[in-house]
Parts: sequence; C-alpha cells; structure tokens
Amino acid sequence: MKYLYYTLAIIILSLFSKPAFTQTGIDKPVYRIDTYRDTTFLGSFHIELFPLIAPLHVSNFDSLAGVNFFDSTAFHRVVPGFVIQGGDPNSISGPISTWGQGQPWQPTVPAEFNAVRHLRGILGAARDTDPNSATSQFYICVASSTFLDGNYTVYGKVTNGMSVVDTIVLSPKDVNDVPLQKISMFITSTGVNDTIPDPVNLTAPADNSVNISNTQSFSWTTVADAVLYTAEFATDSLFTNIVLSRTSGTNSSTASALPGSSTYYWRVKSNNGGHESVYSPYWKFTTVAGAATLTSPPDSSVNVFINPVFEWQAVPGADNYQLQVATASTFILPSLVYNQSGLTNTSQQIPALNANTRYYWRVRSYTGSIAGYYSTKFTFLTGASTGIQHFELSDMITAIYPNPATDFVYADVKPSVREDFQIAIRDINGKVVYTENKSWSAVIRIAIDVSDFQKGFYVLELKNGNKISAAKFVVE
Repeated sequence: MKYLYYTLAIIILSLFSKPAFTQTGIDKPVYRIDTYRDTTFLGSFHIELFPLIAPLHVSNFDSLAGVNFFDSTAFHRVVPGFVIQGGDPNSISGPISTWGQGQPWQPTVPAEFNAVRHLRGILGAARDTDPNSATSQFYICVASSTFLDGNYTVYGKVTNGMSVVDTIVLSPKDVNDVPLQKISMFITSTGVNDTIPDPVNLTAPADNSVNISNTQSFSWTTVADAVLYTAEFATDSLFTNIVLSRTSGTNSSTASALPGSSTYYWRVKSNNGGHESVYSPYWKFTTVAGAATLTSPPDSSVNVFINPVFEWQAVPGADNYQLQVATASTFILPSLVYNQSGLTNTSQQIPALNANTRYYWRVRSYTGSIAGYYSTKFTFLTGASTGIQHFELSDMITAIYPNPATDFVYADVKPSVREDFQIAIRDINGKVVYTENKSWSAVIRIAIDVSDFQKGFYVLELKNGNKISAAKFVVE
C-alpha cells in the first residue's frame, strides 16, 4: 500500500523528517472527520494525534490529510464491539472486492508499538502480518480491545463525536463486514492541542516503605487526558543514576528488575500524546532481602559427594534462608528432595543424595517471615559414592605425601590439558576448606599448609578445564 504519485515526494520527506518540538513536547494535530452514507450526511467526529508517541505515523497522516488523500475514501470495515476501519485509496472508486487491500505503490511506516491501551475511541494503524506494513489505513476502537496492545501502533484518539462512530459501526453490512451503503470520509485540519497534562500524585507503596518485593505494584493517580505514564527508579534522590524506567498505559507498574537489599527513589510523569507533565515529587522505598550468591557446590560441578555441604554468601538484611535441592530445574514439588527454611547459617549439609544423579539447588533469603529473592540456580552431578573413598590418584596427580600429613601436604602434578588449574581441599563432609588458583608448564610440586586442619580425612581436588582429578590424604 503506497501513495499517489503527486504526493509521494512530499510524504517521504515529511515521514522521515524530525517534527518541531516545543519546550515541553509537540502540539497535537487535531482533525474533523465528516462522514456521509452515500450522499446523506451522517455527522462529524474529531480526532487528535500523538506525535510524542508515534511521530512517524502522525507525520504520515498529516501528509496525507494535507493533500486531501483521505477525502472520499470509505470506512470499509465495521465490526460492532470492536472497530471501524478506513483510509484505503481503493475505496474511492475501486471494486468493493479490493477495499482494504491497499496499493503496492504506497510507502509503509515502520512500527511504533507503544504502551497506550486500546480503549474505546483509540485510533491506530491497520497493517497486514508484517509489523512494518502500515500505510494509510487506520482503525478506531468502539470498545476496549486491549488484546491488541503492543501489537499495533496507536497514534491518536477520538476527542468527541463517538456517537457518530457508533452509528457507523452499526451500519448494515455484508458477510465481509463491508457496509451495504458506502460511508465516505472527508478530513479537515482544525488546529492543534497544546495542553500540558497535570502531574500525578504517587499512591502506593507509601513513602519510606520497607521490604518491597519484586511483585510490588507501584501506583499513582490518573490524569484525565493522559494516555501514557513514565515511572523512573533511581538509587539517588537527584535521579542521576536511573536504574529502571517503565512506561505504562495505566496508572500502575511493577519494578521486578530491581535488586534486593537496596534503597530506591521513584517518581512518575504523565503524557497526553503531545506533552508531558513535570515529574511528581519522589518517594523512597527499600526492597526485601536480595538474592544470595551460591558458592558450593559450584555450578556444573561433577563427582560431588552424595552428602554435600551447600554454601552461600550472607545477604545484607537477611536473617534466615531457605535451601531447596531438586532433580528438576523447575523445583516443582515432586522433584524436591530437600526443602528447608529457617536456616540461620550460610551452609547446610543434607542427607545422602543418589549417586550419579543430576541435581539443582537454590537459596531464598528471608527477613523474619518476609520472603526475599531466590538466588540463581546451580546444578551439579553426584559421584559414585559417599565421601573420600571414591578418590584415588589420577593422571594429573601423580603422588601425594606425606600421607598422613602433619604440617604440609605435597602433591606432584603433571598437567595434561592446559596450564591453569584450580585447587580445592574438601573435608570428609564435602565442605571446601581450602582453595587456590595455580599455573605451571611442567611437572610441579604443590605444597599446602595443613597445620591448622582438624585431624581426619581430606580430598585434594584439581580442576583443569572440565576435568577434575582428586586424591585422598589424612591429617594427623
């Protein structure tokens, strides 16, 4: 669908040029649409467009209306409870069977999807399956059609005369929703709307609220002519560090992306399609306890003891934790093998798991009984048996001595894949008691001070890429 030859250059120039901004926004073009059923005048209704929200579509409509492109086109589709649609040049004098198909010489307008809700009176761009295929055709909602939200470009609304739109949508029609008598339109510019919307007042959560979760709804008062609202969240009251900005077509929004254990400031401004209000005064809140950082067993570990010790870092503001271990990454109830809340430490050993089995684990922070965020999930694969008996010398660890050790334990290592290794020592319960990173280029001897270790059995582990080698030793 593309435009008439004598308007083509004007339209393309206007379509991709920048609109003239005023200090507080862009004045909204206002039009009167006169309608006729055959030669009988039906009535007029007025629309205003949203250049601050969909500037390309508004420029396109302005250009077409400026050369009388829409005059004598029809409202060729009427669907009670949904929309009326028109603006196809085929409907001026072409066969009815072509109405709504448009013309291949019409330039298209890139999609400008936005958060404006498809409520009664909203005007949007008709298109085919290609999101960027909008041309001259537009629709007007006669009822709430919010299932269209985010999939079609809204760029205006009816400001008065909806009774005329209702008359059009109730016209007798054929099986293809085409009115039996042609309903023509004639569009005339009547000026601009330069009003600035009122500011909003914040309503919830209350100022200085604490323990705000990532499911919290932030709300504010509605503004009569506003179609969009922008909520900003920052770590400082001057909003120099804005961490989240949300645009909403209603007077509420969520802020699920905010980390926990932190203080934030928030404010909102309204948008009427052409101008924005000033921001509201800010309010402050503190989020619930943040997500724990998991440490052991590391993510994607293999040969993990079947009675491992799980460890994570303490979370500011949290005083207890919930540990979940499951055989499925979804942690649905049938897959949960361990689900313990009220843990006051940041480590927990659990009963024996199955050997040679993949598990997933995560931790949730709590402040008292108030739930914080879940950590990311880690996965690991258990080894063949419990504890230290599974491990013997390998091709990377060629010797470990003295064994038993008292002050130092030495291990001769022969790297076989690459030079960078991670060293860990675990006690008999699987808890990591020593870690170190090393590099070498030939056979090397590792010396580790174990003089402060408790007496008992230990495992020295070397991780080289995806390969883990281990050897057991005793401290006396």
